[in-house]
Amino acid sequence: MGKLSALNVLKEKLGEDGVNALLEVLEEERGRTREDLFQVLEERFARRLAEEMGKLRSEMYKLFAQHSAEVDEKIENLRSEMTEKIEGLRSEMHDEIGKLRAEVHQEIAKVWNEIGKLRAEMHSMKADIIKWMFVFWVSQTLVIIGVIFALMRFLG
Repeated sequence: MGKLSALNVLKEKLGEDGVNALLEVLEEERGRTREDLFQVLEERFARRLAEEMGKLRSEMYKLFAQHSAEVDEKIENLRSEMTEKIEGLRSEMHDEIGKLRAEVHQEIAKVWNEIGKLRAEMHSMKADIIKWMFVFWVSQTLVIIGVIFALMRFLG
């Protein structure tokens, strides 16, 4: 039975006004049913969306925790490597400073040795200078005495 035939039967039984009133009631019900259906669908959609967002948040927190743990592990590895390298550098610097100190002490010992040699040479030169001074003053004194004797003979 089609729509048209059903309407004709209703018109005969209810009359034109009754059919119009029935159609209005049905239209209002259809509108309410439609609103109710949309409301139910909207609530289901909101609930499903909330569930999916909860799952997404959970997955994001898990991923964040994994990446955070990986980053923390990598940072700890870097710290460990840097500590090892710094300790190695400290050890190398300590060794190099020790070698440098030994070289400086050797050079200082050489300088003191040279100073000792210079002192010995200066002492030897001092003795030579005193000897030559003595020869100079003695010869000067003899010359002066000779000049005095020559003057006394010449004047006297």
